[in-house]
Amino acid sequence: MRLARIRAVRKRPFTLQAELLWHTVPASAKEQILKNVFCGGCKGSAEMIDYSGTEKNGDVVLEGVCAKCGRRVVRVVETSEAPPPNN
Repeated sequence: MRLARIRAVRKRPFTLQAELLWHTVPASAKEQILKNVFCGGCKGSAEMIDYSGTEKNGDVVLEGVCAKCGRRVVRVVETSEAPPPNN
């Protein structure tokens, strides 16, 4: 399957608020989050590709595509309970 070979970074945009919240997440955590998304088609953990993000109730909602089967997957990243970053 063609989608399984594609490792797209991010083609669709984030909303401004989601972008700001996503940048508070450490890079190592982002990688883990994107590689461990539940896919209903695969019935297990999969990698999310071609993703975008929106903000809902202070959390980031990532929507993308399963790298294995190409189905739509969603993951909520709870940033509303995270301590504010030190500047």
